[in-house]
Amino acid sequence: MDFENINDDEVKQLIDALKKPTKKFELQKIYDSIQSLPVGNLKSNHAVIDEDNDISYILHQYRGRIGDRYSIHLRFKENNEHLIRVDINPPKHQNPNGEIINENHLHIYSNKYDKRDAVAIPLSPSEFPNVSEIIKVVTAFMTKTNIVERK
Repeated sequence: MDFENINDDEVKQLIDALKKPTKKFELQKIYDSIQSLPVGNLKSNHAVIDEDNDISYILHQYRGRIGDRYSIHLRFKENNEHLIRVDINPPKHQNPNGEIINENHLHIYSNKYDKRDAVAIPLSPSEFPNVSEIIKVVTAFMTKTNIVERK
């Protein structure tokens, strides 16, 4: 697969594909680290693999020291392009068409622009019903991206 030029159908297929952490109990480690830090800095990277498509990813969570702004993304290990990212309490974002997104949103890889994560899409309340708790957003993100614990 050409990670520099993935079309929309391939992106959907990759998001929907089953992914697993490379190490057993890695998801529990993610949840434990988030719960032990209810406020303040959080920065973690975890290896995730899509065995069917032979693709390695990095699952990244970030929250700064101050405020309630945070993001979670899944990026290709090969080139660090984001397949999908959720931004909670972000600053306003301007899409390439000029549309202003001033709410929680997703960025999904698109080969239509040089910056592959240029487009922001408002979050669906049905997919992300509770954005006030980072643990619930991480859980919703894992569901959306089909990341499950390795057995």
